[in-house]
Amino acid sequence: MTNARLLIAFAAIEFVLFPIPIVTLFWKDQIGMSLTDIMTLQAAFGLAVALFQFPSGYFADRVGYRASLLVGAALLMAGWLVYTRGTTFWAIAVAETVLGAASAFMSGADRALLWVSLETAGRSDRYTRWDGTARAVSQTSEALSAAAGGWLYTMGPRWPFWLQVPSAVLALVTAAMLRETPRRPSVDPRSHARRALHILGFTLWHHRRLRAALALNVALGLSTFVVIWLIQPYMQARGIPTAWFGPLWAGAHIWLAAVSLASGRVAAALGARASLLGCCLLVLVGYAGLALSHVAWGLAFYLCFMTIRGLQAPILANVMQQDASAEDRASVLSIAALVFRLSFVVVGPPIGALVDRAGMETALGVLAVVLGALALLTFFHDDAGRSSARRDARARPGADLQRAVLRSPAGLHGRPRAQDRSARRRRGAAAQAARRAVPSRDAQLQQGIGSARFQAS
Repeated sequence: MTNARLLIAFAAIEFVLFPIPIVTLFWKDQIGMSLTDIMTLQAAFGLAVALFQFPSGYFADRVGYRASLLVGAALLMAGWLVYTRGTTFWAIAVAETVLGAASAFMSGADRALLWVSLETAGRSDRYTRWDGTARAVSQTSEALSAAAGGWLYTMGPRWPFWLQVPSAVLALVTAAMLRETPRRPSVDPRSHARRALHILGFTLWHHRRLRAALALNVALGLSTFVVIWLIQPYMQARGIPTAWFGPLWAGAHIWLAAVSLASGRVAAALGARASLLGCCLLVLVGYAGLALSHVAWGLAFYLCFMTIRGLQAPILANVMQQDASAEDRASVLSIAALVFRLSFVVVGPPIGALVDRAGMETALGVLAVVLGALALLTFFHDDAGRSSARRDARARPGADLQRAVLRSPAGLHGRPRAQDRSARRRRGAAAQAARRAVPSRDAQLQQGIGSARFQAS
């Protein structure tokens, strides 16, 4: 369980983000960007993540999750160093590109390493709670650092960025303390390119539930990501002093941390289906509330998006981890992040242009309709798909893949059954036995196995 605790610490350090409550103001007031420029900048960040996302996930699965986290932490330090000196749009774009690559190498690898570490310890059934704890700790860390961000910005616009450098160094040290978990080598004889294409096809086309979880992850992710870049000018337009941006941002992320911490219990009590439907409805409520509120207290509707983030991420990550094969988990999570980032590359700049031309309130109203409808359509499309899969499975008894999807334990829209929990415990015990049987790294290297991954004895 040492890895699990270190990953909690890594999540806390990774999300020390002093600039986050004032970064939009920094771009507008210090660099001279419009909201269209800001959304284009974030699209560039998303494109950088997208370009590195699947290769980094494949790197993590084949070379090692710890190695991927080390590369990500090193890039994180480099990106913040570039930020401290950037004075133009293009300099900031370079910094965002480096940070995007860092995000790609860290996202997926941390969750996959957590899953494998728990599975090796026979505790994979507790993944949702550990994931929720990691997210809660990261959001608390972001909240505490953000609380100081507004004050630091008033002292000097670049102070928040300079303080990111030592936190990135600490992330690098924490990643170095992690250990690779013993994993079985791939028995797939295909080349890396063919294997990568197989994973893409399996996730995006052949596995119905993975595809549904991925689509809902994108719809809800876009809904919560877009508003992050609009809320600071929204607060400025409502007359909220800049010094209050940090404490208000911190309060929102303390709420987010509390929701993330409770996500496992909420999903167990209500079921994944009800929890995710609630998230979809909150998209509509959140954007409509912000659009119709013309006073500072309307900022309370921002908590709708914090609630969505706290609930949907652990639930959908758990679904995708269950359905992914043991050697491809980081790749599948990277594909989910890749599709999300590419989606924002497409929709981000037009949303920025809409705000610049039509005004904040009109844009928020349009987003309430469009993103709310997208979330609900994605959710109910999965219902229709599951009904169709049941009919197909009955009509074609040999459809092993579809039967496997329908029999999956928790489901996107269900609760784990008692027998499924027992099966997971049996698999955990088997994993412990396998771990004892795994030879040391040196022995694996002698057998020609260790060339694909790093193993810890």
